[in-house]
Amino acid sequence: MDKLKPEDMQYGHHYRFRGQPERLSYMGRNWSGNGYWHQFAKIGGTAGAVWAEITDADLYMIEEWNDG
Repeated sequence: MDKLKPEDMQYGHHYRFRGQPERLSYMGRNWSGNGYWHQFAKIGGTAGAVWAEITDADLYMIEEWNDG
């Protein structure tokens, strides 16, 4: 799959870091003190807790993931 762009990201959709087992749910792109960050919750983790944050430039590190 091609590199994801900010406009490709969809709230509540599932993603994962390439080659990693953790499944993530997209929480949105938010201001976090020093810029905008894409925030993810870990599926099966603490509800509502941000587990990972990445910048637009780092979107190449993740891919969409389908449950089915």
